[in-house]
Amino acid sequence: LGMSLKELSDRWMREQKKLYWADFAKREAPDEFAKRLTDHTKRDHFYNTSPAISPTGDKIAFISDRDDYFDVFIMSAIDGKIIKKIVKGNRTKNFEELHLLTPGLTWSPDGNKIALAVKSGERDAIFVIDVKTEKQQKITFDLDGIFSVDWSRDGTKLAFVGLKHGQSDIYVYDLLNKTLVNLTDDIFSDADPVWSHDGKLIYFSSDRKDFISKDFIPQDFRMYNFDPNQYDIYSIDIETREIKRITHTDYWDETSPVVSPDGKKILFISDRNGINNIYEKDLETGIERPLTNSLSGIYQLSITYDGSKLAFSSFYNGGFDIFLLRQPFERKLNVQELEPTVFVTEFLKEKERELAKAKKLEQETTKAGSDSTSIQPYGSDIKVNLRSYIFADIFRHDSLAMSIKTRLDSLTLPDNIDESGRYKVYRYKVNFTPDLIYTNASYSTFYGVLGEAFMMFSDMLGNHQIYLITSLVFDLKNSDYAFAYFYLPKRINWGIEAFHIARFFGVGDQYYPLYYRYRLYGGTLMGSYPIDKFRRIDFGLGYYNVVGEYIDFPEIGERSSILMPSVTYVHDNSLWRYIFPSNGERYYISLYASPKLGSSSIQFLTGIFDYRKYFRLWSDYSFAFRFTAGGSTGKNKQRFMLGGVDAWINWAIKNDYIPIENTADFFFFEAISGPIVPLRGYVYNEQNGSKFALMNLEFRFPLIRYFIGGALPLAFRNIMGVIFLDMGSAWDSWRSWRAFYEPDPFTGTVTKDLLIGTGYGFRIYLFGLLLRLDIAWRFNWGSFSKPVYYFSFGPDY
Repeated sequence: LGMSLKELSDRWMREQKKLYWADFAKREAPDEFAKRLTDHTKRDHFYNTSPAISPTGDKIAFISDRDDYFDVFIMSAIDGKIIKKIVKGNRTKNFEELHLLTPGLTWSPDGNKIALAVKSGERDAIFVIDVKTEKQQKITFDLDGIFSVDWSRDGTKLAFVGLKHGQSDIYVYDLLNKTLVNLTDDIFSDADPVWSHDGKLIYFSSDRKDFISKDFIPQDFRMYNFDPNQYDIYSIDIETREIKRITHTDYWDETSPVVSPDGKKILFISDRNGINNIYEKDLETGIERPLTNSLSGIYQLSITYDGSKLAFSSFYNGGFDIFLLRQPFERKLNVQELEPTVFVTEFLKEKERELAKAKKLEQETTKAGSDSTSIQPYGSDIKVNLRSYIFADIFRHDSLAMSIKTRLDSLTLPDNIDESGRYKVYRYKVNFTPDLIYTNASYSTFYGVLGEAFMMFSDMLGNHQIYLITSLVFDLKNSDYAFAYFYLPKRINWGIEAFHIARFFGVGDQYYPLYYRYRLYGGTLMGSYPIDKFRRIDFGLGYYNVVGEYIDFPEIGERSSILMPSVTYVHDNSLWRYIFPSNGERYYISLYASPKLGSSSIQFLTGIFDYRKYFRLWSDYSFAFRFTAGGSTGKNKQRFMLGGVDAWINWAIKNDYIPIENTADFFFFEAISGPIVPLRGYVYNEQNGSKFALMNLEFRFPLIRYFIGGALPLAFRNIMGVIFLDMGSAWDSWRSWRAFYEPDPFTGTVTKDLLIGTGYGFRIYLFGLLLRLDIAWRFNWGSFSKPVYYFSFGPDY
């Protein structure tokens, strides 16, 4: 048969649907009347959209999420093979967001460059990119949004939709003179501009109906009485600014126009039968006819200069793909009008009933209005069609049909209308209401099972947030509690926090420890400044008190006070999948300092760097790399504890000794950094020092998709596997640090201060918890140790 088993199965399923589903049999799938160039099912993604075919028709630029992010690709229009990725989107400030739903891709007439509209930092911008060299030119304007760019045939101008103060218009930018002109400049919405071949006209879609000039807009026009949800095709003359209406429909949208080579016909998309299809209109005769009878919606048309190839996007089989239709103007259907879907048929019947009821209601309202001279509130003539909502059935009877005017008395607050009939304006008042109240149980390696109550309150706009966290144990001195307030309406998010933490440790000799209660309490002022979507700077100033008390003799103890400013630079464009991040990178650089202010204060300077990079190989297979390093200096410099994994259940620590000997150690452990993990194959505190470095490599893959146990009816889904290599070290002096050494001539080279561990593990969600099992071996460059088993909770790095 010359096809794969999957292709044969798909064809058989399609024929069965045509046999049993009448609507399916009357229409064609997109790949039945056009050539499929992309297939979202083969690469586990969903979007292949915004096609822009080159002037000669040999290449197509489009937007796809095939690599997790939305990127711009160039592919062959002949076989759909990817030529290159020309823009990496959603990763950097310049290409923060590609306008997926309002395609902004266009080719220069010579086919050497593309232009596209993107969100670039604080504003939208147009980027002109050389396809061969990938050199970029950024063009910005004083506009709030830029969409749907189209390059004129002479190569000198760009037409696009610009948004300013909530008003969208058609703009033209002259690439030679660097001038910008607003062509439409009115209150109506415009979209999809495309040049005519002679450059004298721009075709576009708009919701303006018959308001083709400002002179046509009456003085008493009110936008709230206007339906902006229906689009038609229009043209505008570049010189005279004269607008002409091309299509005329009452309920349906006509969008995405493209022009024939001779300028006598246009193609456009219309949903007049309930499905987006391609239609042709003869501009001389006014005759319209459908070119497709598609089973699924068609979007975003793009045509070659000679009109021989038409590219479009269609949503089919659970995703968007790019298709190519050859000789579209020569395509003929056996019907002049497409059969409407069931939805459209019922919609038209409902509209007829509504019109009849509206006419009756208008007569009654006119009669009632003639008997009244009272002041009516501003906007009282707004009509609301409640049939669009889920409770629509109760409003289908004439006795319950209503307008805001007829029910105004029951909906209006007393004394909220001024003398002119307008609603009074009141200042916004902040009123806090609870958003979240819940209790939570957690596990800590060193403290065991913990419980806490969490409460969050905010105002209606979310500009003010209050958090309360409590974990009461006997009395306040032995409990954890915190209060935080965040102020969020400005660019910088500000916060203030007060807290108290109590913990118990055995300090000193491992066989005869002294049990201490450590308390950390104080307050912090914090802020977060977003540079862009992917970068921010966090900063804070905290005042901390640390009290260490011997349980049996409370008079024996130690107290420290710390004033600590801190700053952290964060970059993150990573994407998460089921359990781990699978693509992108993230890193941070943190600095913490505390000056010597008195006899009870501690003095230090600590810096930490953490970098993580993720490579998605295919589907749920990925490779993760992490490198972190840090150091501390000063009179009370921090010592970093290296080894183990976080949230380790069956945990062990070197010499059964937790290296917290004073209030400074406890402060560093709680406020800056706990154990440096993961370093598998080793236990907690395998090494410690004022400096550290750790590298992790991990291959992550789906191990078992679905498994059902035999004796117990339990189903386990998506069990993930990992293969890892960890390498790290902690030390005090570079002079004495050695990665390898030879203990004797017979042993050979082995590791000394460098710790290496390798192994494999499993990840599974069980009863809402992410459980981890790792099996690791130490490696000293000459041999492997016995395996070490790690049972733990929580996500990986």
